Amino acid sequence: MKQLLFFIFFTSFLFSATLRSHYKLHDLDINASVIFPEIQDDFRIYSFEKNKFRKSISSKRLIKVFQSHGIVLLDKSRGVVNFERTSNIDFSKIKEEVKNYYLRYYPNIHISKISLRSNSSFSHLPKAYSLSFKPNSYQHNASSIKLISKESKKQLFLNYTITASLEVFKASHNINRGKILSYIDLTYTEETFSRFTGTPLKSINERQVRLKKRLLKGKTLYEHDVEPLPSVLKNKHVYVRLNNGNVHLEFQAKSLQDAQLGDIISVQKKDNTRLKAKVIGKNLVEIE
Repeated sequence: MKQLLFFIFFTSFLFSATLRSHYKLHDLDINASVIFPEIQDDFRIYSFEKNKFRKSISSKRLIKVFQSHGIVLLDKSRGVVNFERTSNIDFSKIKEEVKNYYLRYYPNIHISKISLRSNSSFSHLPKAYSLSFKPNSYQHNASSIKLISKESKKQLFLNYTITASLEVFKASHNINRGKILSYIDLTYTEETFSRFTGTPLKSINERQVRLKKRLLKGKTLYEHDVEPLPSVLKNKHVYVRLNNGNVHLEFQAKSLQDAQLGDIISVQKKDNTRLKAKVIGKNLVEIE
């Protein structure tokens, strides 16, 4: 009896495989050897249609099929096994173009992997083609490309995913709208690239930009979140010049609004008198 139990255990160990949740293959047929490469008598599980690239099969179904052939599957799939049909075409050139596309927007991005999957049935790349990315693809780590043959005008579609990281500025604390930013407000950190809602701010001229909206602690800072600091700030003191013939005066007043060079603004003197003046420099206005 002991020898029989040992024989059963030993043979089941010899004819067993671990069932994973994801498999890739190049052929139209999903054969048993995809799951159990050591199999001697291979058999077909499923056949793809030419325009289909993914198939999900329950692990229970696969376990029963393999059991009928005397093979035990150890289920590590969590219930569903996904099969993906990939192309054996050399996509290295296209991967390089994807990399360069992202580098145009993020010169400091660190790309460790680019995965490509075909959504079209084709056996080789055209000799001459053009690539078209979807709008704002650079804000996502996964998107699609349209490949157009220059000779036949046939359109092919590819999905891609990049694995990458990027150094970004994040708020080190809750920052209110209108705050003039300094490096003490920000943390420069490396982030796994998944999805951006804009172009991350690359650098700041300390005390030369301010927030256009409230930013919560830990949130990424984007270029659209900041604006250049106005030449004149509302409720701040400005120097006022008056040149009228032989009369040259200079005094302090309070600006009643934000303004840039060339803007006409209202300023208020210490006696509450209001005057119109033109911004001619940083915190400097002139009464014409």
